[in-house]
Amino acid sequence: MSDQPLFWSDQLAFGVRKKFEDQEEYVCASGISPSGLVHAGNFREIITTDFVVKSLKNYGENVRFIYSWDDYDRFRKVPANVPDDFEQYLGLPLSKVPDPEGCHDSYADHFESRLEEELEGMHMDIEFIRQSEMFERAEYADLIKKGLQHRDKIKEILDKYRREPLEEPYYPLRVYCTECEKDFTEVRDYDGEYTVTYYCEECEEERELNFKEKGNVKPPWRVDWPMRWKYEGVDFEPAGKEHSASGGSRDTANEIVQEVFDGHVPVHQMYEFVTKDGAKISSSSGENVFTVSTLKEVYSPEIIRFLFSNTKPSKAFEIPFQSEDIFQRYDNFDKVENAYFNPEEVENDRKREHWKRVYEIAMVDIPEEQPVRVPFQHAAFIAQTVPEEEWEEKGLESLKRTGHIPEDISERNAERVLERLERAKNWARDYAPEDYVYEINKEITHEIRDNLSEDEKEAMVLLADKLESTDFKDQDDLDGKIFDVKEDSALGTGEFFTAAYKTLLSREQGPRLSRLIMSIGVEDTAEILRQLEE
Repeated sequence: MSDQPLFWSDQLAFGVRKKFEDQEEYVCASGISPSGLVHAGNFREIITTDFVVKSLKNYGENVRFIYSWDDYDRFRKVPANVPDDFEQYLGLPLSKVPDPEGCHDSYADHFESRLEEELEGMHMDIEFIRQSEMFERAEYADLIKKGLQHRDKIKEILDKYRREPLEEPYYPLRVYCTECEKDFTEVRDYDGEYTVTYYCEECEEERELNFKEKGNVKPPWRVDWPMRWKYEGVDFEPAGKEHSASGGSRDTANEIVQEVFDGHVPVHQMYEFVTKDGAKISSSSGENVFTVSTLKEVYSPEIIRFLFSNTKPSKAFEIPFQSEDIFQRYDNFDKVENAYFNPEEVENDRKREHWKRVYEIAMVDIPEEQPVRVPFQHAAFIAQTVPEEEWEEKGLESLKRTGHIPEDISERNAERVLERLERAKNWARDYAPEDYVYEINKEITHEIRDNLSEDEKEAMVLLADKLESTDFKDQDDLDGKIFDVKEDSALGTGEFFTAAYKTLLSREQGPRLSRLIMSIGVEDTAEILRQLEE
């Protein structure tokens, strides 16, 4: 038997199977209140669940992946980017608050629809549940009744973790008034079955409500969460640090689901923060918030999945956007993919097996043959040197010239290359440091010409002569010819290369000159340089 430790999601899946043996179907759950943008930090919960779902399926199990939209939560406060007059909707369920942008049926639906669209292409099989619909249909009436009948036990459990005990009489229930639909209400009595008496501060009236007939009620979060574990039969659900902390909602939910609802405690995994360029996401202030859509601008779905699969949920990690660290993330993926298809190149058995599982979990459809990948740094360079509308032709031609892709590249691999070029272009345009932003000078302006000495202009014309009169076998051969020109010029080595970069890029440094020339094209480069004769 191999002593190789199980991959983290396989370990969790193994724990689920061991704890709940011989089930016909396992339920893995995740969810959030759609009170604002669902950011990449929230996405970690979704993808952690997805990896465990995949591991369970690898074990041959039937799995249901449910995602709860807690859109029956109350509208608590008006966010900074929402008109102040939305204060009139405070206390309503999120599902009944209008969409401030007017493009969806409700405030909740706006954010729900956005995430569901963002997850398309991320290779997840998710069943979305809108809790507003569940509560309004009174699906939880019997469990709510049970919670009210055992309210003393719930209070006892919650008070263990509170500095001040809950007030009495305690009713673990919030009512949305049947008239004003807001929850500025107080439960005053309970008949032991399905009817509560409540007072509405907005209406200034006392009313009765049978919550089996009209589902205008919702337990507080610490009771709602374990209640739905019981109803849905949840076997695994991760949670963030705040819920997983000692005495947090996870601890109280564990006790309530067993002692009140006679259910089982799901297997748990705490997940850490995800940061953007080292800065922590702050949902409350809106600082450093980035969504799955933002991620997909510069990272392909398989790279996104790889970033999360390659890091245990309990470990915080950074996703770079505005630094060259993005190159390393892409290079790591390419290295792991290469090891999957060429395992003999990895001497360390443990590393080889680990990388193999990281890749399998990150990918959904593993290619039959090793894909062609262009290093992201070079892709970013090419994406800026070739007009976007000509990528399919000139971009691929340039990559063939530099040996980054084969001459007989398949249609599918060409698609992969173009997809990476597109994301590299997005990165260069919106996030790249200045050192990695390039623009080829197709025309030599007076400003460029005035910034060059006569010796520099003559050297560049000599380079144009060499490019037009000589055939080059490869990039190394071109390097040799460039140095021949440098020797024939009046410039030193540094001066020669600086002149070339000033002419072609309007900067004093750049990528390897032979690579730059081959990327632009030898003939096109000569044509640019030749303009200095005029």
